[in-house]
Amino acid sequence: MTKDQFHIEVEDISLYPLERSADYHFWEEITFTELSENILAELSDDKLKTFSGVIRNGSAFKLNEYFYRIKTD
Repeated sequence: MTKDQFHIEVEDISLYPLERSADYHFWEEITFTELSENILAELSDDKLKTFSGVIRNGSAFKLNEYFYRIKTD
């Protein structure tokens, strides 16, 4: 867990292998660094908390044109 500027815990997804898909059929790997620098940096704190919580709980989350999730085998 990490904490935001108000010291509220936020799910930490940086250790998980991540992937994204435009159509929910073909999934491609994406690094947390790429995701955080290009996508997550633009999100509000509330949207970031929701994104991290949904991803951490095993669901996919849609941001812009892609769905994101923790990679499954």
